[in-house]
Amino acid sequence: MTMKQHWQRLQTILTTPHIEVTLRMTLSMLLSYISVFANVPYITPIELAPLMGILVPFLVMLFPTLSFSFGSLILPTFSVFLYCFVSSTALLAIAASESGGTVAFIACFGVWSFWNCTSLRWDKSEGSKVSIILIAVVFQTVLIWPTFVTVQDGFTVPDASLLPNTQLALQGYLADTVAIATSMGVGTHQLTIQSGVLQGIVAQVRIDDENEASTYLPGGMWLVKGMWTYSGVNNPLASYQKMVFTCWMILFLGVAVLLPPARTIRSAVWRGMIPAALKDAAGILRAHVENVMGEVNDNDDANQNSNANREKEDDDNKHKAMAEMKAAQLQGKCIYHMNALFDGTLAKYTVFEPRLLTNPCSHPPECTAYYLAKLSMLVARVSSASVGIQLFTSREFCYDNLSSGVYSNAADNLEVCAKALATGNAGLLDDISYVNSCSLSSGGIAGEGGEDQNSLKDEDAFEMHHRTEEIAVMSKKWLGAMSATGRKGGADSDDKDVGFCSKESFASMLQNLKPWIRVHISHYIHLFQHLLAPFRKSTWQSLMDAESYDFIKLIWCIKYSMGMVFLLVISVYWPAYRTDFVLAADDDPMKVVYAIQNGGWTMVAYCFATTQTAEGTVKKGILRMAGTVTGAFSAWLALLACESSTFELSYNLYALVAWMTATSFIATFIATERGFGARIALSNSFGFGPIYFVVTQILIVSYVSMIFGPESRDEVIVNRMVANLLGIVMAIVLAVIPPGNYGGDPGHTRKINNFHWHSVQTVVELLISCDDVADELLAKNIQTLDSLSSKILRKSASMQEITVDFEKDAARLQKMTCFKVDPRVKMELGKITRDIYVASFVPRLAAKILKGESRLLLLEKNGHVQQRLEEIRADMANDGITATSQTIKENFHIPSSDLPDREGRDDIDLLLLTIQWLITEMRGHNGALKVIGVNRCGIYQNFNNKRTTSI
Repeated sequence: MTMKQHWQRLQTILTTPHIEVTLRMTLSMLLSYISVFANVPYITPIELAPLMGILVPFLVMLFPTLSFSFGSLILPTFSVFLYCFVSSTALLAIAASESGGTVAFIACFGVWSFWNCTSLRWDKSEGSKVSIILIAVVFQTVLIWPTFVTVQDGFTVPDASLLPNTQLALQGYLADTVAIATSMGVGTHQLTIQSGVLQGIVAQVRIDDENEASTYLPGGMWLVKGMWTYSGVNNPLASYQKMVFTCWMILFLGVAVLLPPARTIRSAVWRGMIPAALKDAAGILRAHVENVMGEVNDNDDANQNSNANREKEDDDNKHKAMAEMKAAQLQGKCIYHMNALFDGTLAKYTVFEPRLLTNPCSHPPECTAYYLAKLSMLVARVSSASVGIQLFTSREFCYDNLSSGVYSNAADNLEVCAKALATGNAGLLDDISYVNSCSLSSGGIAGEGGEDQNSLKDEDAFEMHHRTEEIAVMSKKWLGAMSATGRKGGADSDDKDVGFCSKESFASMLQNLKPWIRVHISHYIHLFQHLLAPFRKSTWQSLMDAESYDFIKLIWCIKYSMGMVFLLVISVYWPAYRTDFVLAADDDPMKVVYAIQNGGWTMVAYCFATTQTAEGTVKKGILRMAGTVTGAFSAWLALLACESSTFELSYNLYALVAWMTATSFIATFIATERGFGARIALSNSFGFGPIYFVVTQILIVSYVSMIFGPESRDEVIVNRMVANLLGIVMAIVLAVIPPGNYGGDPGHTRKINNFHWHSVQTVVELLISCDDVADELLAKNIQTLDSLSSKILRKSASMQEITVDFEKDAARLQKMTCFKVDPRVKMELGKITRDIYVASFVPRLAAKILKGESRLLLLEKNGHVQQRLEEIRADMANDGITATSQTIKENFHIPSSDLPDREGRDDIDLLLLTIQWLITEMRGHNGALKVIGVNRCGIYQNFNNKRTTSI
């Protein structure tokens, strides 16, 4: 190979997502390591060097490396840390006040922890902040001097419990006062400090017979106040003025995201996910058309010669089997796309990806994130409709009124849209055509409101032509916004130019700015809202709601907060734990420091190891244990290999940085996903192991090299490892103590299925009870159905999001037999996610029928439709969701004599068919979930059948 070929191959390797993400993360970690070991107080002040070394690697491996994460995750850390500092100040003030003390501090800390858990932990965008908030507050009140004990009892200088750097700085502040006391002779002297940082504080200086000084300063509110009022980056008392630390941390984290070439979620959704979804939806439509036409041809051949072509029958069966397999694969892909594009969640993050290289004067402001989110939702619904067409028009339902020509045309249009979006060529959309000469370039559907439009509706009960038109229009609007010319025309502007000073531009600008502002105050909003929650009746009612997750959340928050409080209580009130929970010689001068810090590090490890499910906590705990032990071993090797008396701190800091960087690169390489997933998150299966390897390693190395020294190397390593392991064990024990929240529990998925069942029941009951067609009552019923459709989408989306998080959290280390999650849970959850759109379609279609003339047939007492609805109601009420078979006739069609209008007849037919299909599906889901057990320690426990089965 030539040099040019070698270079091209190297470029190809380096630009693969896996390698690129690894390099980006490693560069951020390298910068943080340099800041830690450079000992520059303007970057990393006293006491905070280990925290910088912990947070940057932890967060850079946790956050996506796509551009949106800088605005949505990294920048808000400043606001989060400000909240942490304010919370720590309030807790320390309670500890220092005359009416407070240790008991009040512990009680308020427990309430504060519970409040943060209930307010933030279960929100998708806020949940990741909880661990950071709790850990930062533990650092500020328990680990970093001055602690809650210091502000109550005061401190003595010198003292074995003070870290060397802190002690050195305080001795400098007290030097003049100690000199005055020394001149006064042996004894205890009460002196007011006359100058310097501590001016005005009364110090008690004791001079012994050997002329050694020991200075005591009382605790109190002056210490808490000084955290905000004292200045100086070398001042250990001014811990809250060091927000500069947070700014440097944001800078280091931003390198991994903003380093050119910046990668965006916009490009992934726009050019990748949406075109793939459109192609698969088109594939389903084509497969359906081929299937329908094949059945028609088969019927014609059979009618012409029923005894001919017997030899061809086997080949036809094989062809049909392959077609069914292909259709099933496409259906699975469409369900995947529905989940990925559901509610436009990914697209909404593109608001944090401003196009900085675009000339702002070239076109007025637009909220392109709204366009892409709307396009994502439209594509998700087309995917759902395509699956519905495949299901509802199959032979078993005998629904033959749909025209294959409409769907063939729709498939062509979807593929054109996919190509236009993938290539960014809006001109391709001008070639889109619909049945009866409908084209996008002509402004929509030809003959809108006329015979052509009605003809389309007659042949397309699923409104696929309308759905594809919406996608084409929104695609053209999106591509126009992405072009240099910007907004011109479009669905909302009536083909008119929009000026810079127009209301539309001003509204778009506000729409773009709101998320940037909200993301900095969102945690405050959630916290305030939950202050009012106990005073709402709906809060207490939701705890009793079988379809609500609120009770599960409450139990989890109580257990989590109790664990934090328990570890804090034993570190204060259990003498053996407080003084003896340390592995060091009795004459070791640093033994007191180890003992104090072990209690705090146990709490930090507990926070890090706890997740929202029992399986997730156990597996994350195991990964954390592995990461802690291997990280401690790597740190020991680094400290052993890099020790050198020729350097000021007895360590070759350059070699330590090189060691940290190399091992971090290897850990990140192992932890990251392959392909595009690497840009989103680490491996869900084992990603936490490498994270805690890196965190433990830098923690130990920074403490030993910067603070304790080579002589304390072994003691620091052992004590950090033991303290972390104890916190992890505590998290695991609390997680499995009943009642535990198991992510593999099929009951979470069953909640969504039951909600859909009750929603369909509500629609059936309303249609049966709606015997009056008066305008006022009719309008009320239509409004009720429309509201129910929106509620199904909204509540199901929320329930699905939580259930997916539970399953994903529990599914780590799937190869591990203990606590393995049954893969059928994820399978059924995917199917039920598909049903969300179908369930919301039922009340929407019912409302549409009530708005038209066909409602007379729907509401006719003793008519065919009402009789069918009565059969459905009786079937649902008597047999319930647990039934294993249908008790009503499967195939039902309205006689053409009942309603000559084909469109209205098809709508009612489709409504009844959809309800019937949903009932069958929901019973199928319930039956499948019923036989799935919850895996606890290698035993699948099935509570429905009251039996246990060994794996």
